[in-house]
Amino acid sequence: MKLLLRFSAILVAAGCFSQTQPARTDAPNSAIPTTAVSYQVMTDAPVEMLDELASNYTGDLELWRDECIQSNSMTTLDGQSTIRLLEIACYADVMCHTIEYPLRVVTHDFIREHMDMPEVRSSLEWIGSSYNSGLPFKEPGDTTGDFDGMLVESMNSRMREYANQLLKSSDSTSVN
Repeated sequence: MKLLLRFSAILVAAGCFSQTQPARTDAPNSAIPTTAVSYQVMTDAPVEMLDELASNYTGDLELWRDECIQSNSMTTLDGQSTIRLLEIACYADVMCHTIEYPLRVVTHDFIREHMDMPEVRSSLEWIGSSYNSGLPFKEPGDTTGDFDGMLVESMNSRMREYANQLLKSSDSTSVN
């Protein structure tokens, strides 16, 4: 139950309960098309949130998944919160956090439940074509500079992969 509340906290942090979000496009120096929807990207690592989730995870993925989706069935998911949820799961994945797999599964399943919403689909299409991480170029604690850009590069490619997987799975289920 504690973990379920933590997933709800992630949804709140992602802005899932809000209809309006301030917006920003992918890269600060990019031209902003007038017809494009703008989104904010994560600029700070969600380490504390992930650590808290991991400390409360019981190891029962199916139970956690079902409880999370059930308890958040009335949650409003929009494009901005879709991006934030994927970024949190992606960061856990890229950093090999102990909660990476269960969080990715639950996040993807939760987003799949909302794929009929145009805002969700639109944000996934934006990720697939335009996402650029807002996380620092330098890896924390890297004094050599050997890892400069690796976190950003990994986030960019993994986020695009996630978006494409979700869109593809949605397209294949809507055809059947």
